[in-house]
Amino acid sequence: GVEYIPESDRDSRPLNLLAVFIGSNLTWSVVIFGWLPIALGLDFWGAVTSTFTGLVLGCVVMAPIAGIGTRTGTNTAVSSGAFFGIRGRLIGSALALVLAIAYGALAVWTSGDAIVAAAHRLLGTPDGNWPRAISYAVLSVGVVVIALYGHATIVALQRVLVPVVGVLLLAGVFVFAPGFDPGASTAEYALGGYWQTWALSAVLGFAAGPSYVTQVGDYTRRISQFRYSDQRVAAALVVGLLLGSLLPMSFGIFTATTFVDPTDSYMADLVNASPSCYVFVILVIVLTFCVGQGVLNLYSSGLDLEGVIPRLPRLYTTAITAAVSVALLYAGVFIFNAVDSLTALTLVLNAVTVSWTAILVIGAVRNRTTGYDPVDLQAYAQGRHGGRYWFTAGWNVPAVIAWLIGATFGVLAVDSELYTGPLAMLANGIDISCGGSATITSIAYLLLSRTTSASASDPIAAADSGLRTESAQ
Repeated sequence: GVEYIPESDRDSRPLNLLAVFIGSNLTWSVVIFGWLPIALGLDFWGAVTSTFTGLVLGCVVMAPIAGIGTRTGTNTAVSSGAFFGIRGRLIGSALALVLAIAYGALAVWTSGDAIVAAAHRLLGTPDGNWPRAISYAVLSVGVVVIALYGHATIVALQRVLVPVVGVLLLAGVFVFAPGFDPGASTAEYALGGYWQTWALSAVLGFAAGPSYVTQVGDYTRRISQFRYSDQRVAAALVVGLLLGSLLPMSFGIFTATTFVDPTDSYMADLVNASPSCYVFVILVIVLTFCVGQGVLNLYSSGLDLEGVIPRLPRLYTTAITAAVSVALLYAGVFIFNAVDSLTALTLVLNAVTVSWTAILVIGAVRNRTTGYDPVDLQAYAQGRHGGRYWFTAGWNVPAVIAWLIGATFGVLAVDSELYTGPLAMLANGIDISCGGSATITSIAYLLLSRTTSASASDPIAAADSGLRTESAQ
């Protein structure tokens, strides 16, 4: 669960963190984010430059957050209580839930479509809605079962998946190379102009880093802050996110330029353009992809719901969030347009999450010297009032107000084919929802808040002692 992990029980290391965030990104849902710029009308170089620019910025922003989990011994949502308050951290838990559920659904969706398309190509089976619905159900069951086992199983799987999928994707580059056309694009510019569409693509690339902000603590909290420096943990996180996202996104961009007669379904186009021998490889990749991304998100969602309802064990909360994720999957595919829904959902979640992330980054930098009090961070789960992070009735008002201001601006500035906010045209159609949200939040938070003094001189030792005493009582 999300309870404090004592130093003596932390047996993970930065290499595991690296493997987890590379492996979890090797999924069709991340490949889709590489295909989207081409589908939005950009050519190969436009897609590469915009995606890479956004991706690097998004991953670098995550560096200060790496040290939070090693110091607090709990996940990111609970740790956010140090900045938002014991009750205010429920904002983070809610965001984490939505992100994990949404991206878990995306992983099963893209993998399920790939299985149906590949089976249709190889075996001539039907490729309509019913086969897709069955495929989603089968994959969901497998992902949920693995997620229920938890951290150790996930880490072990990721360390196996990374080299296997890496080799298979590299083979795909050679397979599709003859049809590569760097000037190819599948449509007119989605937002009416090159730079507007380029900026939209950069925002989607930026999403790769912050989209994992709520899950970082699930793994860093198991790493000792005394055996490994903050810099080493941060490097493992940034490199893992960057390489893990860059490889599948590049594959998506590259292969999308080889499609002769593209449709609205990347997976169908990929399978149709593949030689028969590589279609079987796609099926193998599908299973590993779905496991990597889907399991990471459902495991995280279970922890986050447990953080909201502490009396429910993680096993139950994971089952509940899995059911919600599957329901969202079926609604997104069979009721709404999947591509438009994906773009709009990502942009809205970005705007809200980046605002929250900005406060975490500022708080992490401020707390490098003051440290954290892991005992007081667990006050909500223990039903206690007061303590270092009680602030105003459990809420840090400056942080909450700054987040609301930034998130509201971000949502109102989103520009997508499914949803366009009233502030979307502030920059002549260039999407500023993410950048504007982060900037406004940071300024508001710095103006509204002031640095607080440290409390315990040795919070880790105090936490170990205090939590063990409470457990004994």
